[in-house]
Amino acid sequence: MENREKLYPDSGVELNEFVGRNYDAIMNIGSIGFYNGFIKKAIADMGIQTGDHILDLGCGTGRNAGHMSNYLDVHGHITGLDILEYMEKQFSRKFKNDQRINFINQRIDVPFNLQKRFDKVFISFVIHGFPHEIRSIVIQNVINHLKPGGSFHILDFAEFDMDKMPSLHRFVFKNIECKYAFDFIKRDWKEILSRYGLDNISEHYYFMNYIRLLSTKKMTDTIKNPLLIAVPTNDGKTIFPKMLGMAKYFFIYKSTFGMPIEFVEKRPNPYETTMQNLKTLDVYKVISDCDIIVAAFIGKKGKERLKEKGVKLLFKKGAIQDAQKNDFLNG
Repeated sequence: MENREKLYPDSGVELNEFVGRNYDAIMNIGSIGFYNGFIKKAIADMGIQTGDHILDLGCGTGRNAGHMSNYLDVHGHITGLDILEYMEKQFSRKFKNDQRINFINQRIDVPFNLQKRFDKVFISFVIHGFPHEIRSIVIQNVINHLKPGGSFHILDFAEFDMDKMPSLHRFVFKNIECKYAFDFIKRDWKEILSRYGLDNISEHYYFMNYIRLLSTKKMTDTIKNPLLIAVPTNDGKTIFPKMLGMAKYFFIYKSTFGMPIEFVEKRPNPYETTMQNLKTLDVYKVISDCDIIVAAFIGKKGKERLKEKGVKLLFKKGAIQDAQKNDFLNG
């Protein structure tokens, strides 16, 4: 019996053993018997080609993979990812004689590399169960594993006003779903996916329009390089409020498109107390590998010198954490 500690206590995607072993039956009950029907319709609407290679994220017991496999010939393939032992057992038992389908024990909420790219990536009723900042990691994993022209399909809740649901449906939703689902249904997912460079977005709706298949394509194979960001600070929490070059340290962060900003290192500023004319250029030696500088104040000549070096400047006061929410730093 697995005794896996939950990373997200408020989530419904990390299942206990009872739910895992009875997942399909529970989903049928929670959807008032409609679950298998709209799953089949959604998979039909994916436009699967006979030779497609498909990645199924959070594949569970393999019910979805079973429906998808009906559209494949001997050249098609499905790779299912999940982390639960009792899901793996059910999945493997269903497809033990089908060489087109395999299972990999792999978390989808951390960066991974399967050394392969796919024609389609499918995720069904999983992404809504993560905190929003974790969803960005899942999407980046999708982008990294899609071929150019490949498609990403999210079968999950649509955007809707929970207070306008019929009372029975509202009762079921409020009492079965986790708090992250309440956040999920309020977000504009077409706009979010477009920010990741995903295009050609289409929608299919099911179950009184509460469920949606959101499909989009990765049109190019361009991968944005990480940006390094330098932040002057004395305490590691707030942006140094005075002249850039007078700070004790530069905290260096890495921003990779679609991923949370990461702290890299703390660099001392050896020019903190110097007064020479070219102080900005001296300080630049410390952070010359950085693409962006976040600062409260830089003199006119300093701005000109940094811009000549190709550095982008963001002027911000207050907490470093607040500055990290700026779209300028997030791709």
